[in-house]
Amino acid sequence: MQCCRARAHRNVSGRAPHSCRLRRGVVLVAVLALLALGAALLAGAFAAARASARASRSARAAIVAQAATRRALARAMTSWSPTEDALGIGASTTRVYAESAAVALDAADVRVRVHRLSSTLYVVAAETRVPSTGAPLARRRARVLLERAPTIDSTVLQPIRPIARWASAELY
Repeated sequence: MQCCRARAHRNVSGRAPHSCRLRRGVVLVAVLALLALGAALLAGAFAAARASARASRSARAAIVAQAATRRALARAMTSWSPTEDALGIGASTTRVYAESAAVALDAADVRVRVHRLSSTLYVVAAETRVPSTGAPLARRRARVLLERAPTIDSTVLQPIRPIARWASAELY
């Protein structure tokens, strides 16, 4: 019995033997399978990179929203005016701020609401939305309970201060 190569040399028609044609077909299928695997790996890497970029944008927007909310609460406490003191019990007032940033995705819309609970108690609530235009990536809400100590002399106003036990709460 002769091997395949010896028969190929004896074949005068110039055609390759049957088993050699099968090997070429297997190589073609293997190359196509490797190309498909490479394409799937590239598509997976692209999807993972896109998801990572989206997650980092959301995390950055959450940090910006948290900071803007805290700044809004501090601004409301430091810029306390007679308008808030003149509110009736149960009444509220709303202020809206637009915080701009160097990057458009870091711009925020802040809404601060001051609500009078009693003659000495107030609630200040702030809500922040980032970015200020388009669909929001992050939203944060926080509130602080404030107290103005009662005074005997109406000409001297005590500063407003947070109540230590229930000072603030993060509302997500």
